[in-house]
Amino acid sequence: MTAGRQERKALFAERDGARVRCTLCPHLCLLEEGRDGICRVRGVRDGSLRTLVYGRPATVAVDDIESKQLYHFRPGTRVMSLGTLGCNVLCSGCQNWQISHAGAGKGEAEKLTYLSPGKAVQAAKRYKAAGVVFTYNEPVVWLEYVRDVFVVGKEAGLYTALATAGYMSDEAFCCVASHVDAVRFDLKAPDEHGYQQFTKAKEAGQALSIAIQAKEVYGCHMEVVSNIIPGMNDGDEGLHAMASWIVGHLGPDTPWHVTRFSPDFELSYILPTPLATLERAAAIGRKEGLRFVYVGNVQGHASRQTVCPSCGRTAIHRDDRTATQILVKGGCCAFCGEDLNVVQ
Repeated sequence: MTAGRQERKALFAERDGARVRCTLCPHLCLLEEGRDGICRVRGVRDGSLRTLVYGRPATVAVDDIESKQLYHFRPGTRVMSLGTLGCNVLCSGCQNWQISHAGAGKGEAEKLTYLSPGKAVQAAKRYKAAGVVFTYNEPVVWLEYVRDVFVVGKEAGLYTALATAGYMSDEAFCCVASHVDAVRFDLKAPDEHGYQQFTKAKEAGQALSIAIQAKEVYGCHMEVVSNIIPGMNDGDEGLHAMASWIVGHLGPDTPWHVTRFSPDFELSYILPTPLATLERAAAIGRKEGLRFVYVGNVQGHASRQTVCPSCGRTAIHRDDRTATQILVKGGCCAFCGEDLNVVQ
């Protein structure tokens, strides 16, 4: 595990006098020698911006694509999930705070085993995964590695997906977007104030713009997840606003996953989301015109099934882990032919 592999020259940097500005995301961190950005994994070393965690996953797992709140993309397949240290969207209730709020300093990155893009793809194939998804923390913080894995993965016949809050520059997303098949977008709040309250990030509009670009410019399959937190983003007005935004900008066929919040990190004092709140959010989503709304993080909930909005039959049966029966042909309901926006 060499320092050369740990610290690689980063993309998206501009010289500003004696300092270097990172232009990867809207934080635009202006850094002196030896300092790291807000993400804690990109910093200035020997006068240039370096990515400190290239090829250093903190978490690697192979599980079901449904566990990523991707219900309409390659249902029933297995996917290799990768995440690293650090994040540029510092959510107060993060479930993965042990890695997302950790940094690469003090030798932490060196403790992680180096995994080259080629070896990552080989591992995915060896464990019978159909694709690779970057998740657990914000993928943009190690964008150089994400891009390289996706390029090799696509050449090997794997699908690619991002679970992202979208807090990145247009140029950063353009760098990787042509290699992305699916995006699971985290819609955290209905407005700028709520976004800042949850994430300490200041430009929700840029995140929303990335989601729109993913769908409209790059043709990525899109699904949206909103973690519903009691007393913070569970009001009717805000839920209507989020659902309306999805309908208006991503389309009524976009699946919306309203998920139960579990107390953790800085929000450990808040109780789990009541089931009635989640079901109210789902009803609001359907009232706004969304055709596929799912209640998540609730074991055994009936809404985990995909029901055809035309004939009313269950087109995809799921248990709490994966799709168990897929009655879909060419993305359409096998019973009546209705387009279900399913990528197979």
